[in-house]
Amino acid sequence: CMAAFLDIDIGDEQKNQEEVGEWERACRFLKTSGKQYGLVGETPSDLDDEGKESMLEMYKTDPMSSEGPIRSAPPPSLRAGRLVIDLYEKEAPKTVANFKALCTGEKGISKESKKPLHYKGCPFHRIQTGFVCQGGDVTRFDGSGGESIYGKKFNDEKDGMKLKHDRAGVVAMANSGKNSNSSQFYITLDKAPQCDGKYVVFGRVRDDCLHVLEAIAACSSPDGTPKDRVVIADCGLL
Repeated sequence: CMAAFLDIDIGDEQKNQEEVGEWERACRFLKTSGKQYGLVGETPSDLDDEGKESMLEMYKTDPMSSEGPIRSAPPPSLRAGRLVIDLYEKEAPKTVANFKALCTGEKGISKESKKPLHYKGCPFHRIQTGFVCQGGDVTRFDGSGGESIYGKKFNDEKDGMKLKHDRAGVVAMANSGKNSNSSQFYITLDKAPQCDGKYVVFGRVRDDCLHVLEAIAACSSPDGTPKDRVVIADCGLL
């Protein structure tokens, strides 16, 4: 069985980069000036609470403080984990081929939209409580765009339409009516029988990855507006 992976980041990337900068600055300060202040350690994590407080205090009057603030704790990682998706190549070969190519980015830049045909960096723009998380808009990133490797849109595959939305973790193509598949897809957060027969199901999230789906679901809202930024940080095939 062919499988794809989506590595999921949750949180504010800009804020995280600033925090990483503050941490790296603190490590540099310790290495270059720590000893003269009686602070011994490679990183602030090596110091006790008193040491961490001293470091923050000493830094205020050190010439290096002109570079910007420091922090005494490492920044939390944005990485929520990896979703591994088993793909139904038999029931939906054309849909699966589209999804696989968008995971690897092998088709390069679209001639039509001038955007990479690649899920990497693409957000989940809609996360609706108890229903689905939806992403894969590779052209506009907000749900108003999307493009398949076959051109803009491609037709529904009948056998994929017959598969049920009977659990959390069912992966299917989003559409805007019959035969309108592009790059947008959704993953169910619960059973969704109301979607049966309307959308092409082409995969399912492995059970041991459902905790990552739960982390995405924690960012849901009743109207589907994500409470936090949820992004496909990396993707590919296994």
